[in-house]
Parts: sequence; structure tokens; C-alpha cells
Amino acid sequence: MNGRTLFFRRLFDYYRYQFKVFHAVIDWTVALYIVLPALAFVIYQYIDLMNGRGLFYKWSEMMEWRWLYAVCVLIVCTGSIHTFLMEADKVFLLQKKEIIYQLKQYALMYSFLVTLAKWLLLFFIVLPFISHITLAESTALLCYLFGLHTTFLALKQDRIRKPRSISRRIAEILFRAVLFSGSAVLIVFTEWRLLALIGILFLIFAFVRGWKKTALFSAFEAEVTEEKKSRLALAGLVMMMSQEAGIPKVKDRLRRKPLLYRNSKRIFKRRTILTGYKELFFKVTLRNGEYARQMYMLLSAFTVLIFVSPIWLKLIALLVYTGVCRYILTLIFDKVMDAPFLIGADKESDEYYRARKSCINTLHYAFAAFCFVAAAVSLLFT
Repeated sequence: MNGRTLFFRRLFDYYRYQFKVFHAVIDWTVALYIVLPALAFVIYQYIDLMNGRGLFYKWSEMMEWRWLYAVCVLIVCTGSIHTFLMEADKVFLLQKKEIIYQLKQYALMYSFLVTLAKWLLLFFIVLPFISHITLAESTALLCYLFGLHTTFLALKQDRIRKPRSISRRIAEILFRAVLFSGSAVLIVFTEWRLLALIGILFLIFAFVRGWKKTALFSAFEAEVTEEKKSRLALAGLVMMMSQEAGIPKVKDRLRRKPLLYRNSKRIFKRRTILTGYKELFFKVTLRNGEYARQMYMLLSAFTVLIFVSPIWLKLIALLVYTGVCRYILTLIFDKVMDAPFLIGADKESDEYYRARKSCINTLHYAFAAFCFVAAAVSLLFT
């Protein structure tokens, strides 16, 4: 066996698992009554959009095609570089290290090809509607966005190898903000040939950096953990709204104790049943990356929608977000309190419901306030 054979075997197994998850959710009744009508509606609206009429065309005219830039930003923030590593591969690192090295190389090229396929799909879908720029300019924009996306993926490989801290997260957010701001300036004011050249340089940088990382095995456990999370991403998305179902927890060995862990005695000086429930909820929520990821994805999607939407749609998005956010926070609280060591605890008591209401209100008000701030900032630019 060589690295190429192992890669295609792992790739086939990966998509077979995703197909099983997809098939478990969408059976023939769901496909007949929900998926097929929704697909027909999207195709019909797309044809109307190409002909200059329909709901989507009026919406795009009101938003002046700002939604397209928002979609590009969301795509850049998604994805990862696959390695297709498994825990059992550590046994063969000493004897079959060259095979694992080839596996990571093929996985790197596969990740870049998948990223390119995303941008090509978006390019050919949106190309008929981009009439204000030429084909060469739109191709240069595609090249730049693809190079920027691969650079983000290459830098993400360093992030998963290092323990996450508050300062590191803040620095990452600031770096992304600066890079996105600079990209907006380049797209608006830069000549298209220079924009394409910058995109090619980004792509070369990302590929060279990622190729060098494939030869390193110092972060083997972190790469295995990230691959497990990627494999369970679709299952987690499906089960996110289910209170009974759950996915296997992937142990992140690089996690540090959260900020409130060492200072919890100062925060909760009175150890009562009420503060015990609240402390448990905040500790588990901070240490579980899946819960934080769910809320981050939801907040990001609605923030972008609020920024690019007209005023009447901003109000609808705020109302929808307040309801959906509270519902998901309720599910998270109940899942946290379903821990085995809480079996026998009185979950019908006043302390439990008071703690539940307090924890949900704290996070709900914070997230809702962020959306209102985003709406206020977007009104300044309209």
C-alpha cells in the first residue's frame, strides 16, 4: 500500500459516512415533500432572476447586490485542510512514515481543489448577474478570493496546533478584520491585473506553507482531533436542533482551563444549589467547542444578514434571531444538565428554573445586544 491508495480509501470512507448521515435524515418522504419542492422553487426563482423578475431580483435590487460580498466573506471563513489522519496511524509513524507523509500531501491537494470548486460554483452561478464588470475583472476577483481563502486555511493549520487562549482569539479576530478591510480596499481601488497577481501570490504562499506542514508530525494529535471534528460536522449540524440526540464528543487535548475556572471561587462565593447550576453551565459551555461554534455560526449568519438587508428585513432578522437564539440556548442548557453525575437532581425545583432563566437571559441579552449594535452600525452606512 502507498499513500495514494490510502488517501482514496480514506476519502471514500469519509463520503460514505457523510452519505449515511444524509440518508438517515432525508428519507423518501422528506425528499418528496420538502427537498424536491424546495429545489424546484430555487430553480424557478433563479430563472426569474436571470430574466430580471421575481422575488430574488427585487430583493437584490434593494440590497444592491451587497449580499454577494457577504456570501464571499462567509465562504472565506469556512473550511479546513483535511489530513485524513486516524489515531491508529501513530503506530505506523516509525515504520511507515513515508506513507503518512504522502497521505497528508494528497489530502492538502484535495482540500485546495475542494476550495476551488466552491468558488467556481459560486462564480458560474453569479456570473450572469454581474453586468457592471467585465469577464477579466470578475476572473481576477475570483483568483484573489480563492488565494485569500487558501491563505486562511493555511493559517488555520497553525491555530489548531497551539492552545487557544483569550488573547490568541482576540488577535485572530483583529487580524481577520484588518485583512478583510484591506481586501475591500484592494477590490475597489486596485487594477484587475494587480488583483489577480496578489491572489496568485496568496495561493503560492498558502500552498508552500501547507506543503511544509505536511512533513511535520509534532502536532499529530491536534490534526487527528481536527479531522474527527470535520468528520462529525454534518452530523452535528443535523443534531444541533435535537434535544435528545447527540454526537460523540471529540476530546481536545490542547484546551486550557477557561477564564472562569480558577476564579470561580471568587465569582460564586456562596455555594448554593442555584449558583452551582449556573457555575456548571458556564464552565461546560466555555469548555465545549461545539456549543460555542453553534452560537458563533448563528450569530455570524444573522449579523451578516442584518448588515446587508434593507431596514424592514433588519427588523424581521432581529425578531427571528431573538427567538431562535433563546430556543438554542434552552437546548444547550438542558443538554448540559443531562450529565450523568446530575442523575437524581431535582430538575423541577425552583432553583433549577431560576438558574436556567438566569443563564439563558445573560447570554441571550448579550447576543441580542450585539445584533442591535450591528443593526445600528449598518444604518450609518445606508
